[in-house]
Amino acid sequence: MNPRLSPQTESALSDTLLIPLWAKAVEYGRADALLQDAEAARMLEAVDYDFSRFARARASQPGCCARAALIDETVQDFLSRHAQAVVVQLGAGLDARYERLGRPQNVIWYDLDLPPVITLRERLLPARGNHYLAASMLEEAWMHKVAAHGLPLLLVIEGVLMYFDEAVVRGFFANVARILPAAELVFDALPPLMVGKARHHDALGKLDEVPQFKWALADARTLQSWQPGLHVYRQTGLSSRCAHRYPLFLRLLYRTALGRRLLDPHIMHIGLTAPKAAD
Repeated sequence: MNPRLSPQTESALSDTLLIPLWAKAVEYGRADALLQDAEAARMLEAVDYDFSRFARARASQPGCCARAALIDETVQDFLSRHAQAVVVQLGAGLDARYERLGRPQNVIWYDLDLPPVITLRERLLPARGNHYLAASMLEEAWMHKVAAHGLPLLLVIEGVLMYFDEAVVRGFFANVARILPAAELVFDALPPLMVGKARHHDALGKLDEVPQFKWALADARTLQSWQPGLHVYRQTGLSSRCAHRYPLFLRLLYRTALGRRLLDPHIMHIGLTAPKAAD
């Protein structure tokens, strides 16, 4: 039996990697599950970590699952529109989206993260039909690699962009638009009120070193000023999927337009150019 992994022995096993893994694992098997992720439940058993510190994260636990489910649906919709396509999951961490979607056959699938995280993925979730890229999402080499396929492309960015300064996010979008001008992207964005307030997050706030929220976006149409011609397919408030699972105070707050406007994260699906007919 392999020894369990822990942050003390695996530096790549960061808290921000473990929170979404825990959220999906404890969701598994619930009768009212927002998504079912058997791989998350399996991987959690291989990790030696005190997850009890997140026991009171009663908003972010269903929130993580709803976020993943909404993005899963966007990926499924994208794949349904194309006979063959490429999907790149950036900052993949330990997310098992490819497996959750049943290892779709009409896609060349890449999971990208920094080299230590990819090494960890290879131990906990070996690639089976998908491909791992050990790189920073801010590098350009992977962009040229996926561009070479010449196929419809979707970039998936979950739980990542809020940790970058706006200048970095702008630079990333500019590089993608230059190298992958026909790409679609799906990502989550925090409301501006949350910038600088990660210490109030019900899971991140329990960490010894709290990462900072640096970037937020209230309306995906703002990106049209960054990239002329950008098309917004959809913007979905997270609470529309999981507010019924929040603590009572938050349930009541999210019933108000003001509460949703100030506090609701969104899943945003955009295209860098106007949509084309499905192939």
